[in-house]
Order: sequence, then structure tokens, then C-alpha cells
Amino acid sequence: LALIFTSLAACLLVPALTGKPAALGATKSASKDKVANKPDQTPELLPLAGTTVLVDPGHGGTDPGAISGGVSEKDIVLDVSLKLAEKLEELGADVEMTRADDTFITLPGRLDESNKLCPDLFISVHGNSVKKPDISGIETYYYDDRDKALSQSVLDHVAAELGEQPRWSHARNLFVLDGNEAPATLVEIGYLTNPRTRDLLKTPTYQDKVATALAQAVTSYLTAPGALRGCPA
Repeated sequence: LALIFTSLAACLLVPALTGKPAALGATKSASKDKVANKPDQTPELLPLAGTTVLVDPGHGGTDPGAISGGVSEKDIVLDVSLKLAEKLEELGADVEMTRADDTFITLPGRLDESNKLCPDLFISVHGNSVKKPDISGIETYYYDDRDKALSQSVLDHVAAELGEQPRWSHARNLFVLDGNEAPATLVEIGYLTNPRTRDLLKTPTYQDKVATALAQAVTSYLTAPGALRGCPA
């Protein structure tokens, strides 16, 4: 339990008091045009056509998240999230982000954006930190049974793609999950306090690999028969 609460301290039910949400849609990019211009990919035939995904890079601005070996969590998760957004758009999804640059967004601001947008799913991307540098692996979190399948899909795909230990998919009362009307999960993509993992997460190649695994998880979930999407009626 000490490991869990150390790594998740910034995400618990203690909202920050300042800062304002960034405008949604900041990451709408040329990637959609690139997809549309490919003759072998008709937009409506792409696997995520007609879906909306809200990507939430953790921390940002005055909140660096975990810091280890000169590496800040806020920078790593933003780089991965931007790559994830591009990959999801190439698969046909409409993608929004709670932040697309080094901006501080309050926890209530992130939750409010999700509930206003009501995306098909919400995914919050974080990095982990503990005192023991030998600990590594992937973790995901969900609030209740409505989010459980999404959380498990992310854990399975990311751990398998990266060759990392799937530590757990656990129910946790985290601010961006509790009260989120859309299916939502928080993923810890690796321990910054593990030197091997930290060195990998600093490289664009590995960040792209993480983003690919996350995109695969989102696609697997959203294309599964009977998958829960969006907000309850």
C-alpha cells in the first residue's frame, strides 16, 4: 500500500486551487488530413471512426509530478500523450486533450472537461515513483465496474507490448476517475525511479512504443462488442 499511495499522491482527492483548464481541441492536427489523403484508408472504414477520446497527460506547469534522475513526469507523459493522440487520429478517432503543452490544469478542471465533452472514453497518462529503484512494471486504475474492462485492456496491451510486468489493475478513488461520467482509466506507464525504465522513457522510440500500445488498448476496447462508451443517458 505504501508504494501505491506514494505514486498516486498527486491524483488523490485533494484538488489544486489554482489554474484553469486548457481549451479542448488543442491537439487537432494535420494527422487527420494525412489519413484522409491516403487512398487505401477511407475515413469511415477506419476502426475508430465516429469515436471521441479524451487524453489526459498528468501534471504540467507548476506541477512536475514525479522527478527522478533529472526527468520530470510531466514532460514524459506529455510526449507520450501527444504521440498517442496522433495515432488515435490516424485510426479515425476525434481526439481531445486536457493539455497539449506544459500547462497546469487543476484536477477539477480535468474532470469537468471530461464530463462536458462526454467522450467515448477518458485515459489519464502518468509515470510512477517509489523509493526502491528496482521496482518496475505497469499499473492501471479504475473507479468502478463500469471502467474495469477499459483498465484491464490498457494493462494487458501496454505490459505485453513493452515486455513489462503487469503489476495490477486496481479500483482506486482517484479524482479524475471518481465522478467521471465516461469510462475512464489512469495508467502508470513505468517507474521513473527505475534507472532502466527512466532511460527508456526519455527516448522518442520508446515513447512511440508506449503510445502504440495505448492506442492498441483503446482500439481493442472501443471495437469490442458491447463495450460501454460515453456518459450514461
